[in-house]
Amino acid sequence: MRKFAIGILLPCLFLLSLPVLSQKATVKFGDIKPADFAPTAYPVDSSASGVVLFDIGSSKYEGNTSGGFSISFKRHTRIRLLNRNSFDMATISIPLYARGTAEEKIESLEACTYNLENGKVETYKLDKASIFKDRLNKNYTQRKFTLPNLKEGSIIEIRYNFVSPYPGDLRAWYFQGEHPVMWSEYQVTIPTIYDFVTLTQGYQPYKINEGSEGREQYNILESSSNASTKSEMYSFTSTTANHRWAMENVPALKKESFTTTLDNHVSKLSFQLSRVKYPNSDAKNIMSNWNLVSEELLKDEDFGASLTQNVNYWSDELKKITAGTATPMESARKIFEYVRDNISCTDHSAKYLSNPLKKVYQTRNGNVADINLLLTVLLKNKGLEAYPVLLSTRDHGKAYEMYPILEKLNYVITKVVIDDKTYLLDASQNKLGFGKLDLDCYNGYARIIDKDLPALINLSADSIRENKLTTVFIVNDEKGGLTGSIVSNLGDYESNRVREKFVKTTKEDYFKEVKKGFSFDVNISNQNIDSLKIYEEPVTIRYDINFKPEDEMIYLNPIFGEALKENPFKSAERLYPVEMPYALNENFVLKMDIPKGYAIEELPKSSRVKFNEDEGMFEYLVAKDANSIQLRSTVKLNKATFLPEDYQSLRDFFGYIVKKHGEQIVLKKIK
Repeated sequence: MRKFAIGILLPCLFLLSLPVLSQKATVKFGDIKPADFAPTAYPVDSSASGVVLFDIGSSKYEGNTSGGFSISFKRHTRIRLLNRNSFDMATISIPLYARGTAEEKIESLEACTYNLENGKVETYKLDKASIFKDRLNKNYTQRKFTLPNLKEGSIIEIRYNFVSPYPGDLRAWYFQGEHPVMWSEYQVTIPTIYDFVTLTQGYQPYKINEGSEGREQYNILESSSNASTKSEMYSFTSTTANHRWAMENVPALKKESFTTTLDNHVSKLSFQLSRVKYPNSDAKNIMSNWNLVSEELLKDEDFGASLTQNVNYWSDELKKITAGTATPMESARKIFEYVRDNISCTDHSAKYLSNPLKKVYQTRNGNVADINLLLTVLLKNKGLEAYPVLLSTRDHGKAYEMYPILEKLNYVITKVVIDDKTYLLDASQNKLGFGKLDLDCYNGYARIIDKDLPALINLSADSIRENKLTTVFIVNDEKGGLTGSIVSNLGDYESNRVREKFVKTTKEDYFKEVKKGFSFDVNISNQNIDSLKIYEEPVTIRYDINFKPEDEMIYLNPIFGEALKENPFKSAERLYPVEMPYALNENFVLKMDIPKGYAIEELPKSSRVKFNEDEGMFEYLVAKDANSIQLRSTVKLNKATFLPEDYQSLRDFFGYIVKKHGEQIVLKKIK
């Protein structure tokens, strides 16, 4: 059965209907026995250098002395370090958030290393002086320390408790990481004053997923700002939503080929406050909707307010930029090219302005939000229908389609409508053409920021296709050798990679690398690269070759440098989807004269295979006549994303392509 993970959204109150399955196991800190050091490997991963024996956490609300609620977060972790490669697991970081005078504070922390010495368990406690405080940014600090006396085979244990004064920020929990985990458990107890949406992600099954309803008494001290008035303590009882999740034998999540970011696939829980309902007061919705969020963003001085300001200033500038244009499309292209070619991008991960747009225009630099909001305002002031669009890039992780969680978004592009046709523009990338987006933008869905219709735009990798055609014609020449021409019509994204490569290389060096792709000595001439600076068009690479066969036997790979030489899927299994950058259609066509004085000794056989019926195909067709050989290779995948259960089939599919692409034509000299 196929497993779906991202975007399973369950309000906490709904979880109460789940049955209670078991009681929480009790684990005593420091209860380490000599037998705990006996295993040299663990079934969860026999090759692991280190294993998390258990990781148990809980979040529980408690009344505070500031007239409200705090969250007490507790965590208890025990780890086995099997060899030196796992010693990095003994360096622990605890991030703490602060805003103004309210900050998260550690109330207790203890950590120990345990070693088996002469049959006895020796304990080495962490010295509190070894705990360092680092400032990460204006809101986050971290407490960082490394456990002492580490040896191969050590067991380390950490337990801490911190209190957060932010009742709306329920701690997320990661069941999975870069090391295997034998047991991971998280428990929350939430007064029903707070209603959270629970966001679950990952592909590992739950060992425990149980909910119940309870009741808790909370004591809250209401401090008085008036020195003559006493602070008041009051108590009340609330129903609570209790939930416990646990996973067992969770494998490590390792970076594989064709992965956007591992954070999209790690098994975890996170929480988003949806509503607050205090006693004797009306409910307050915290989580908004996209219509309201779009309206607020368009009024925000750091985002959309500037889209309707400084009209007179932009009017004068637009006259210069669009001089000589006669149609809306010509004007839009001129404006886009001006912004792209004149404003340098300093940061490709931003959704808010770093400076007023007028200053961005004058200083000629800014982040991606600065540049594309400037593009939007210029298009709008020219009378075109233009909107800002928010998205999350591939390395930033997936954004939720329905829930307006702005921290999940990190990139701004522009939508413009001309003659009822929509174009998506990104002027922050200096080698992108009009209507083109970088591959990193294709990460699911983008959201148009429009107070009337904040619609979704499909930017999935499945929605784009990379086409490539390479044709090779080789004929006998008058000098007893072979002469040919090779033309490669690249797809949009390989074209972009070639353009980026030419920032650091020359045409001469580029074709030196092309020459190395041949398995035999060949001369290259008449090199040409078309459309290198015409960013709307794909690049075409052309060159001629000539070579002279002289050996008794000729072994020739007929796909030359275009052959797929190794399988990109090396792991025996995969725990999360394959995320290729695009669907693809790659074609290679060869027509080659049989060299004079040679005969065909061996020829690859034709083959045609399908992948999952209609999701892809590989075709390798070979034919011959008295004087020539014809070959056509086609690799086609009709989508880009494949679920874990398709991995073995995909691996076998590419393995077969590598095998066929490695087959050779064998020619033998006629005696």
